[in-house]
Amino acid sequence: MIINNLDEMKKFANILASLLKETDVINLIGEMGAGKTTLTAFIGEYFSIKDTSSPTFAIVNIYDGKIRIYHLDLYRLEDPDEILDIDYEKYFYPDDGITIIEWAENAEYYLPDQMINIEIRKIDENKREILIREDSKRGCEINEHFSNWHFYNDFNCNYCKRWWNYWWF
Repeated sequence: MIINNLDEMKKFANILASLLKETDVINLIGEMGAGKTTLTAFIGEYFSIKDTSSPTFAIVNIYDGKIRIYHLDLYRLEDPDEILDIDYEKYFYPDDGITIIEWAENAEYYLPDQMINIEIRKIDENKREILIREDSKRGCEINEHFSNWHFYNDFNCNYCKRWWNYWWF
């Protein structure tokens, strides 16, 4: 799906967040500046979390709102075994919240099999393409919800505008 601006990214994040449940692990895939941390912040807002930031130097940030979010940024890991220095099982297999991981490929051998893999491709300064991969059961379930709403193929379709007006306003 194509996201044209921050308002659309926030709407996408709200729908995505409404579909999430405790124990979900989201892997955000994308180059630096693609919008991974921005998407995480919007998901946090949905759950009444006001202060999110990139955990690049801390590796893990924990946010408490209507649901607990574990936000990991593994960019600085130089060896997958460095993940052993933190309580990674708590984050990769959460039972009391949702985990969102950036740069998960840096800990590839330790990752859970059933992650929701979301790829964000930067098209230009404001426009992004988002792909929810169907390589896990949860990824398939979430894609099904978006396609049922005719949202996946055209974010700005008239059906979506009517649905948004009914649902959010």
